Amino acid sequence: MDRGFRVVRPAAVSAIFGLLLLTSALIAPGYGSTSGYPSRADVAPLVNSRLSGVGTHPAFGLIPSGASPVTTPPVGVIATLAVGSDPEGAAYDASSGYVYVPNSGAANVSVISGTTVVGTVTVGSFPCAAVWDSGNDYVYVMNEYSDNVTVILGTSVVGAVNVGSGPVGGTYDSGNGLVYVTDYESAKVSVIRGTSVVGSVNVGSSPSSAVYDPGNGYVYVINEYSANVSAINGTSVVATVPVGSGAESAVYDSDNEYVYVPNVNSGNVSVIRGTSVVGTVPVGSYPGSPVYDAGNGYVYVANVGSGSVSVISGTKVTASLKDGSSPGSGVYDPGNGYVYVLDTLSGDLSVINGTSVVANVPVGAGPLGAAYDARNGYTYVPDSEASNVTVVGAVSSSGGTPSPSGPGIPLWLYLVNGFVLAVFVLGVVVYLVRRRRRPPTVASF
Repeated sequence: MDRGFRVVRPAAVSAIFGLLLLTSALIAPGYGSTSGYPSRADVAPLVNSRLSGVGTHPAFGLIPSGASPVTTPPVGVIATLAVGSDPEGAAYDASSGYVYVPNSGAANVSVISGTTVVGTVTVGSFPCAAVWDSGNDYVYVMNEYSDNVTVILGTSVVGAVNVGSGPVGGTYDSGNGLVYVTDYESAKVSVIRGTSVVGSVNVGSSPSSAVYDPGNGYVYVINEYSANVSAINGTSVVATVPVGSGAESAVYDSDNEYVYVPNVNSGNVSVIRGTSVVGTVPVGSYPGSPVYDAGNGYVYVANVGSGSVSVISGTKVTASLKDGSSPGSGVYDPGNGYVYVLDTLSGDLSVINGTSVVANVPVGAGPLGAAYDARNGYTYVPDSEASNVTVVGAVSSSGGTPSPSGPGIPLWLYLVNGFVLAVFVLGVVVYLVRRRRRPPTVASF
């Protein structure tokens, strides 16, 4: 029998095909995750080319504009963590990976890592908001009834800063490294560097929140009872922009460099660029906190009075979604491209993809002010009436078991598969060459 033909005799062919099938099955898509869904690393390269990178988490990619997420697992509850009483809002520290939850009824802050509370930090009276400073890795906690700000590093207090009366919100300006604290009762903004106040800026009546615009370097302060917005550059007001009645919050859209201000009593949203209003968008009644989706460029406004969410593109409403009984606040998940809207009365979290509500996830009572953790892809929802935090993330089924990620594909599998394939191809080539050089005989079969 010909030597070349022995290489590919039937028994050898069967063995080679068996090895090929085995190694191919092991490296098939879905290996490395028992759920069969792509890992976060598979989604990461889908970065929106329009994304400026400001106010986003570069650890994960984003879903391209106008596209649906790549077969992502359903969203469900990962864990429920006991914290202090009346948790309000949350802040994510991208340096440590901690999530900070101010417990307004307990005068402390719960520090969370993954699904574990790793520390409880004592702060002032009625902590109601927190801001992370990426320049020094400090977290600033606004204590409304103590008229001060507690400065935390990790799980330790590094200082307490006296500010104006009734601090309720703030923002970090990455351009100058300053933290701006809105003093609701003082009609002022306290400007902090490190653990010291470096300025006090007079603004309108009842400043409730602030947002930073990295495009022009301004900080926009929302003055609830003045129906206007103060634009601050450094420690000076450069303009006062009139808006609607009852404005309480705002969001910056890096896609068009607009600032969106929902006017609670007016049922509309003022759109600001620079120091001018470029549009007024009618929405539902009592619009609440807006959310910007960096993946599709939309701004989502939850209308508490209408039980709906208005989806805005530029200065026009693209869609209006029916959403529970009292949608109030929300957060964007850049890992899967979803927007989560919290329904305070029903205790639900609505999952929105583009212009569709794709799921509803029951959380705790009175969900308020969630934060997204870029390291693990979890969203932390403080349940203000339940004294806990619901951790939401990708699950293997709607039942709620986390979708595990496997060890990945070992390099040796690729090497074995390549070697077996090469031997097989070489044998076939040799066989065909030999067959062409001499005609088959009875002994050849």
